[in-house]
Amino acid sequence: MGMADYSYQSLANMGPQGRWRRVLLIALVPMALALIYYSYPSNYIPSSFKSTTYPHTQNVSLPEDDISMPTIIKALYGPILHPVDAANFTDEDGDIYRLHGEPKYKEKLGKKVLILDIDSRPLKGEGQLMNPDLKWKGMRPLSAGMLSHYMFAKIHGYDYKFIRAPDYADRWGTWVKVPMMKEALKTHEYIVFMDSDVMFHYPHLPLEWLLNYWNMTDDTLAMMSIDPNEPQNYDEKGNRYLNTGFVIARQSKRTQEMYKAWAECPSETRYQGCARWKLDWAHEQAAFGNYLRYDFDRPDDIRVLPCVEANGAPEAANRGGCKGVFVRHFWVDKGLVAKNLADSVMQYFLPRLHQLYLGQASEHIVDAKGFRLEGADLIELTEEEKEEAKKEAGKNQKDEGF
Repeated sequence: MGMADYSYQSLANMGPQGRWRRVLLIALVPMALALIYYSYPSNYIPSSFKSTTYPHTQNVSLPEDDISMPTIIKALYGPILHPVDAANFTDEDGDIYRLHGEPKYKEKLGKKVLILDIDSRPLKGEGQLMNPDLKWKGMRPLSAGMLSHYMFAKIHGYDYKFIRAPDYADRWGTWVKVPMMKEALKTHEYIVFMDSDVMFHYPHLPLEWLLNYWNMTDDTLAMMSIDPNEPQNYDEKGNRYLNTGFVIARQSKRTQEMYKAWAECPSETRYQGCARWKLDWAHEQAAFGNYLRYDFDRPDDIRVLPCVEANGAPEAANRGGCKGVFVRHFWVDKGLVAKNLADSVMQYFLPRLHQLYLGQASEHIVDAKGFRLEGADLIELTEEEKEEAKKEAGKNQKDEGF
C-alpha cells in the first residue's frame, strides 16, 4: 500500500490507584544502564554504520546520575517522538499516512489528556496488575495492556488514571465504563479510554497527531472504531456496531448529555427496549449502537474510525482487514497483549542498543581479517594475499542463521 486515504463519516477529581512505579520498574529496569550510557553521544561510530533516523530523531538532554523510571522512559522514547503536526507518518511496513489538511493540533496537549483505565475487579491475584510481586514471566495479558497505557501517558506527558469502579447490581461488568468516562470528562478536556486488551501500536506517535489525522473537531463528542463486517456486529437497523473498547471523547456539555443518556439507557425512560442490553451481549456497546448513535447524530458528533486503523490486530486481518495499524484490539488472541508490550519496548530499545554496540566498535571489535591461520598461529597477510583472500570470502562457511 502506498498512501493511505480514508473518507470518514459521522454518525470530580480521581486519585491514582495501584503501585505503578514498582510495577513499571520491574518491567523496564533492565534497560536502565544501557539507556543512560547511550544518552551520552559517542564519536566512535563510523559513518557507514550510522542507523537511519526512523522514526524521528530529536535532541533530548538528560540529568546526570538519574536512573529514575521517568528518565529511562525519556531516554528511550524522547529522541524519536513523532512531531504532533507532521504532515505524514510512515509505519513499520513503509506505508504512508497523510493528514487531510492543515493540522488543528500543533502543540502538545499535555495534562489536558487523560489516558484512562477502568475496572471494578481487585486485580490482586498472581500475575495481575495490583499484585506488588508482578513479574514478566507469568504476567496476565491484561496487566500488560494497562501497563502499556500507563507507559504511553508517561512518554507523552499525559495524565493517567486507573479507576476502580463500583459495580452495578443488575448489569454486566463492562457497563461501569460509561459513568466513569462521564466523570473523567469533568476534569479533563480529552479522555482516551481503552479496554485492557487494547494498545497503541506506536508508542512514539502522539495522540495529537492521531486527532489531526482522524479529524477531531470542536464539535466532535467521541471517536470510535467500526467493528468488522460480521453478522454478530450489526445493530437492529442493519448497521455495524462501533466498538466501545477504544474511545476518544472530548469535554463538552453535549458530551455529558450523551454519556448520561447512555448510562441511563437500560432504565428505558428514553430508549424503549434498551433494558435487554443490561446482560445480553454486547452490553453497553449494543446500547450505544442501537440507540445513542442515532440520537446524537449531528454531522461531527461521532467520528467513525476505520477498523483497519483502530481495531483488531494482524492476526485478524482476514476479518474485514482489521489489522490495527495505529490501535490494536486483541479480541482474537488476548495472549498476544504481553508480546506486543514487549515489542513496543524492544522495537525502540534494540536500535538504540545496536547504535551503542557500533558506536563503541573501536573498543570491542577486533578485525583479524588481515591475517591467515596456520594451525594455532596468526600470520599477517601480504598485500597480494589480502587481494586473494577477498576472492575466497565465505568459503567453508554457512549463511548466518543456517
